[in-house]
Formats: sequence, structure tokens, C-alpha cells
Amino acid sequence: MKTQGQSEPEHIGQLRQRLTELENRISKLEKNAAYSDREITDEPARQIDKQEVQVAPRGSNHEAIESRIGEYGMAWMGNIVLLFGILFLTQFFQNNNHTIVSLIFGFSAVVLVYLAGYLTRNSLHYMSMLFNYNGHLLLYIQMMRICLFKESMIIASPVLGHALVLAVLISLIYLAYRKNSQVLAVLTWIMMCITAVTSGYTHVMLSIMLGIAATAIIFVLRKGWWTGLMISIFFAYTLYLVWILGNPILNRAIEIRTEHQMGYIYLYTIAMAYSFLALRPKSERTRQNQLQPSIVLNGLGFSFMIAISTPAFFTENYYVYFGLVAAFCILFSIWLQIRGQWKTIAAMYALYSFVSISITIAGIYHFPLAFFLLSIQSLLVVSMALWFRSRFIVVMNTILFIGLLLTYIIIGDPLSSINFSFALVALVTARILNWKKQRLEIRTEWIRNIFLFTGAIMVLFSLHKAVPANFITLSWALSAVVFFILSIVIKNMKYRWLAIITMVLTVFYLFLVDLSNISLGYRIVALMFISMISLAFSMFYSRRQRSKKEEQS
Repeated sequence: MKTQGQSEPEHIGQLRQRLTELENRISKLEKNAAYSDREITDEPARQIDKQEVQVAPRGSNHEAIESRIGEYGMAWMGNIVLLFGILFLTQFFQNNNHTIVSLIFGFSAVVLVYLAGYLTRNSLHYMSMLFNYNGHLLLYIQMMRICLFKESMIIASPVLGHALVLAVLISLIYLAYRKNSQVLAVLTWIMMCITAVTSGYTHVMLSIMLGIAATAIIFVLRKGWWTGLMISIFFAYTLYLVWILGNPILNRAIEIRTEHQMGYIYLYTIAMAYSFLALRPKSERTRQNQLQPSIVLNGLGFSFMIAISTPAFFTENYYVYFGLVAAFCILFSIWLQIRGQWKTIAAMYALYSFVSISITIAGIYHFPLAFFLLSIQSLLVVSMALWFRSRFIVVMNTILFIGLLLTYIIIGDPLSSINFSFALVALVTARILNWKKQRLEIRTEWIRNIFLFTGAIMVLFSLHKAVPANFITLSWALSAVVFFILSIVIKNMKYRWLAIITMVLTVFYLFLVDLSNISLGYRIVALMFISMISLAFSMFYSRRQRSKKEEQS
């Protein structure tokens, strides 16, 4: 009985545990059911909540815009107004013959603005930065007043005055480097440009131009400031333009200089300095979309400046300076192709060298003899394109060749040697491009077709100018035969098309021109000769079609 009494509480406990578990499951099911019902009944309320959620961010965005304008916009406005207020007040003292008071107030304002920037460095970081920029501008202006402005000048020596101003600018450049501030660097370059313009001395202006270029290159090498580099290129070439125009800002008159005073050396130096950036390897700090626009902008700036400098300084011996440019560009392009990683930039320098070589040839040999050498130069360009594996050079050479040919035809005095050189160069170029098309990776035929068609037209043009009038038709018919034979020898269909087109043009020329100008005997010979050639072509195609049908059957 005792054992049985002891076992009953164990069964009761298990039953109670089971009942508790069932109650917990039922309560969970009821909660889930109630949650589903609430989702259905509260759907309109959810839509209202969504609308409120959509409205709330709009309000917060407006508040964010308001806060930004209030914090940043008002800070800018306050500092700009403060800058002009200080400048007008110092000018007020200056106009009332209180020069010493004006200078003391000016430098005191510099100290106070710097102090405001220092005191707000932790609590108001953005405003502190603007105070510092304001202080830099005020310091520069005050130094310019005591060193270079005549009405408030204290330092009489121009050398010492320029040295002090440049010392301030160098300090600001160093501060921009230490503070990692690209904005301060650009602001300092603007001050350097103002200093260069107000100085009026050639070597001071152009030395400051070199300083802008040098600091920009250092910054891009150490900091990766590519935007600053583009701005510095614009500033540097603008300074050179101001100098070559006789400093119209200072002298209030535009007059191109007639004496170069060795200024072109500064121009060549900055152009080469910016070019040497192409020697940098590819990295996260140096990408093609950063380097290539800088190189292009440098090239455009240099080209524009040299185009102005040449008629001003080098009207008689300009080919010497373009020869130096050509030598540098061709050597630099070869170096980039061998050692560099920027193949597109190497092709750009190679093409620039060819343009410079063309100008050099024109300056040495003059026209029309220069046209002969320039046409031959096209083969050199194609050879370089094969080595560089550059379609870019091929395309640009095509444009330059066609432009040169049109210029020769329009303004040149046609000579048989030059005419045939253009024809031969065009045909040889087309053949080379077809021979090495895999190396150049030219997938389209239009470039080769342009050269081939141009060569054929120049053959007819050359024969028209070189052959007596009675034999023009016969010479054109013979050229068609030569094209046809070439198509069989090299197994190229395009030359057969050239032969057919040449024969069609020959017949038109015969009936429109020759039949009314040449004698009866020459007419008969021409008609019979063209007829024989046309029939021979027809027989060739007939036999070819017959052999194809036999092979298919």
C-alpha cells in the first residue's frame, strides 16, 4: 500500500505538466489569431502611418537643407563680408592719410582673424577653417600693401619686397601641404598669379609660373591632387598668355611682345615637366581617366602658346624650335612605349611629334617641295603605328594625309613627282595595313579602302598631269590593266574593283573629253584599245563563273 501511495503523486505531477503545456500552446494560438485579425482591421491605419512616414523625411530634409545653409552658407557670407569690411576700413584710413594706422589696423585684423580661427577649431570646425582662409588672404593683401603697392609701400627695395611676398606664398603652400588642403593650394596659386601680374617683370612672372607648375606636380605625386593639377595647368598657361600679350592687366593695353627675353625656355620647361607625369606607373592614385586629361590639357595649352609665340618671336627660324619639340616628343613616346604603362599617351606624343616634324619640314624646304617629303612621312607614321600597335595613330594619320593631299591640290602647284609620290604612298600604305592588319587589330576595312581609293584617284590625276593630252585615255586604260594584274598576283578582289572603276572613268573621259579634242587617229586607237580591255575583262569573269559552276556540280 505504501508503494502504491508513493506512485500516485508522480502520475498527478505528469498530468499537471501536460495540462500546463496545453494551456501555453492554446494561449500562443490565440495570440497569433488576434495578431492576424489586428493586421486586417488596422490596414487603413497602416496606410496612414506610411503616409506619415513619407511626410516625416520630407520635413527632415527641409530641416537638413535649412541647417546646412544656416551653418555653412552663413559662415561663408559672414567671412566674405568681414573680409571686405576690413579691406574697406583699411582703405578708409589710407585715404585719410593715416597710412601707419591703416597698416597697424590691417595686421591687427590678421592676428584677430587667425585668433578667431584658433579659438573655434574644436567647437566650430568649418567656421574655423573659413577664418583661417580669411586670415591667409588678409595677410597676403597686407604684405602686398607694404611691399609692392606704391601708396602704402614701406619697403623700397623691389627685390626685398618681392622676396617677402614670395616668402608668405611659400609658407602658405607649405601649410597647404601639411594641412592636406587642396583648396588652400588653389587659393595660394591665385595669389601667386596676382603677384606675377602686378610685378610686371618678365622673369618674375615666368618664375612664378614655374613655381605653380612645380608645386602642382609635387602635390599630385605626394597627395594625388589631380583636380589641382588641371587648375595649375590653366593658371600656368594663362600667366604665359598674359606675359606674351604685354601684361594688359597692368599696362591696360594689349600689345604682343616682339622680344622673347628667353621666355620660351619657361614655356618648354613647364610643358616637359607636366609631360613627365606620364612616367608614373598605374596605381590607385594614378588612373588613366586622371592622367590622360591632364596630358591633353597640357598639350592644348602648349600648342596654343607656341602658336602665338612663333609669329611673335620666330618668324624666320621657327623650324628649329618645332624640331626640338619633335625630337623630344618622338624620344619620349619611344621611352613610354618601351618602359611606360600608358600606351595611349605614348601614341599621342608620337602623333604630336609627327605634326611637329611636318611643320619643321615645311619650314626648311618650303612648298611645294615640302609636299613631297610630307607625303613620304606618312609611311614613317604607319611604321610607328605598327610598332606601337596603335589604331589611334593610323586613324589620325589618315585624317592628316587626306588633309595634306587636299591642301596640295587646292593651293599647290602640281608637280609630277609629288603627284606620283602621293599615289604611291597611298597604295603602299593600304598594302601595309592589309599585310599587318592583325598586328594593328583593325577590324574594319574603311581605313584601307580610303588609302586604296585615294591612291587610285591620284594615279589617274598624276597621269592626267604628266601624259600628253592625246594619251590620257590610253594611260588610264593601262592603269586599269595594271590594277587587274595586281589583283591576280596578290589575290585581292579590291584591285579588281579598282580596275573596273578605272575603266568606267576612262570611258566617261573618252566620250566627254577626248572625242572632241583629240584627232581621229587617236580616237580610233583609244576606242579599240578600251574595247579590247573591256572584252578581256568580260572573258575573265565568264571563265571564272563557268569554273565555279563546274566545281559546284
